[in-house]
Amino acid sequence: MSKIEDAVQILKDVEFSTNISTKSMAARFILAATRMQPDGDWQLASNEWIRIHDALVFLNKYYGFSFKENTRESLRKSGPKLMESVGLAEYKNMLATNSGKFSWRLSSDFFEVIKSFGTDQYENRIKVFKNEHGTRVQLIRDARQKTMLNIKFDDHRFQLTPGKHNELHKAILEKFAPIFAPNAELLYVGDTAKKDLLFQHDKITELGFPMNMHDVIPDIILYDSQREWMFLIEAVSTVGPMSFERVKRIKDEYTGKAGLVFVTAFRDWKTYRKFVGKIAWETEIWISDFPDHMIHMNGDRFMGPY
Repeated sequence: MSKIEDAVQILKDVEFSTNISTKSMAARFILAATRMQPDGDWQLASNEWIRIHDALVFLNKYYGFSFKENTRESLRKSGPKLMESVGLAEYKNMLATNSGKFSWRLSSDFFEVIKSFGTDQYENRIKVFKNEHGTRVQLIRDARQKTMLNIKFDDHRFQLTPGKHNELHKAILEKFAPIFAPNAELLYVGDTAKKDLLFQHDKITELGFPMNMHDVIPDIILYDSQREWMFLIEAVSTVGPMSFERVKRIKDEYTGKAGLVFVTAFRDWKTYRKFVGKIAWETEIWISDFPDHMIHMNGDRFMGPY
């Protein structure tokens, strides 16, 4: 492997990130901080203080990058500053952050891990380091877990990742459904991090809904067996209301007998006003800020299949 690939592997092994590539500023900083040239030996690496400016100069000279001075902040934020938060790097605390002499280096124990890369001691060094410091991946996981959105819908218990879009999902299940789709069964709900978080594939297929159209599948699908209505609900934050084209495509592909009720859901009136001109006729609109009310786009009856 190349030296940059070595650095990426080391960062993966200490669980700095689960998704990291050779474009990582952290991996590039490791090369500059250790003064590791392309044909160098990790066991002979050094770990002297280095300014971000000097790190850019080193990377440009030995690895053929074309970093400009305006790249310094990107390297600092995504490199040593981020690494410092989990014990991989440190800085000279006697200098002001805007000082031209402000410098960084790798933490001593992480440097020992790096020096052992490619040796029989490496795996043990990794284990010891992770036991003493934890991992950035775990810190992120713990922080996210604290802010996860807990959902309770009938017998289903699950969590959605935090964010405005999923907050609207939560509102649909906890506010819209009890009022407008009481006793309905939850067949599908997507998550911003996992599209098919809850997916009753067999039931949906049996009902004739085409789940192969990934670009038009709604965020939430509810089925009311008493009325034989299938609610297709799209939560809109920035894009994607139930447009004429979308509704038509779903109807053309649908082979079931249950009536389809198309619903576009919004967090607030302001967001609704941005999209009202794109919403198909004979569909429903629900706004979380006014959960007891619905807006019907024309038609000869309020809410129901067409």
